[in-house]
Amino acid sequence: MAAKLSIPLKFPFTTAAGEHLKSLQITRLKRKDIAAAQANSKDEGVVEDMLLAKMTGITMEDLGELDIADSKVVTEVFREMALGGDLAAVLGRSAAPGAEDAAV
Repeated sequence: MAAKLSIPLKFPFTTAAGEHLKSLQITRLKRKDIAAAQANSKDEGVVEDMLLAKMTGITMEDLGELDIADSKVVTEVFREMALGGDLAAVLGRSAAPGAEDAAV
């Protein structure tokens, strides 16, 4: 099993709960996460935001506080995850020697 990956933030920020975030942990999403997001909204942008928040473990409010550069990386990781791709490659990291798939 691959090690947990995180997204280092170029522009760290303090969450509404007062936690200073320098990186965001990545959690793989499941089909049930998509269904839950779609049950709350039919707007594709809102559904994507809900999934991004779930993937990174932050609130929708905190997601809105991400710098646009960090938001772009979070979105790229999400889209690569949906394609079943190598998340480590998106983050500019190489897989461990002998690892077949560096995805979380």
